[in-house]
Amino acid sequence: MCNYLKRTVKDRVKLIKDADNSNKEENLTKRQKNKIDTANRKWEIIKEAKSLYAAGNTKRSIAEKLNITRVTLNIYLSLTSPPVRDSNCILDPFIPLIKELIIEGKKTKQIYEIMKENGYKGKMTVLNMHMKGIRTEIKNNTTYLKRSKIKKLFFYDIDDIKDENLKKDLIFYLNQNEELKKIIELKKEFKVVLFSKKPDSLDDWLEKAKKLNVPELNSFVELIESDLEAVKNAIIYEYSNGVTEGFNNKTKVIKRQMYGRCGFDLLRLKILV
Repeated sequence: MCNYLKRTVKDRVKLIKDADNSNKEENLTKRQKNKIDTANRKWEIIKEAKSLYAAGNTKRSIAEKLNITRVTLNIYLSLTSPPVRDSNCILDPFIPLIKELIIEGKKTKQIYEIMKENGYKGKMTVLNMHMKGIRTEIKNNTTYLKRSKIKKLFFYDIDDIKDENLKKDLIFYLNQNEELKKIIELKKEFKVVLFSKKPDSLDDWLEKAKKLNVPELNSFVELIESDLEAVKNAIIYEYSNGVTEGFNNKTKVIKRQMYGRCGFDLLRLKILV
């Protein structure tokens, strides 16, 4: 299946993770963070005002102590949560489209024209003001995954990979590559079939593999079907011809080392020694 990766996957894959799928606190814009910080600072004053009012202090004395007007105090006393101001930008509904176009390599002017076609009524100056922040967000959420790392999925279960960052990247990539995800699932199922002692389950696995219709996987299926009885016997019995194959390999190696210059008698002696 390594040939499958070479055929379908680039040497280095770009992973662009949407901010909505990661830690939202890390992906807040500077403007949003400032609004939240301001609201939290104000909320501390509001809690103090509520505490003083509950203790029996007059509104006038509380306003003087906190250096606020009595009108503001009345508003504070009516609040039950931090007052985060909602200042939506005309650009907000188009942010997903802008990100998509940036990833495609479009320039700012091209992005503006496409946005106008999709109903954007604002000016290009508004777009220019936000482009740097959007590009920075995309850059911060972009990582690269080497094909050699993806190859690990054929040899290890995803849970056995100790590098947590690599594991997250592989899971993210698999969620984007449905065909590879199905192949990895088939690999896991094949391992279960081999140790199941149920040879009939191999037939079901072969049917699943054929439906996927991947050339490299089809070659593997054909190889199994060419000696299906032997493979099923390997599932049923614990015996192995590994030792015999080992001796065969040793014999061939010795034979190659003799370069065809010696006779059978010497070959026999070298094998028996």
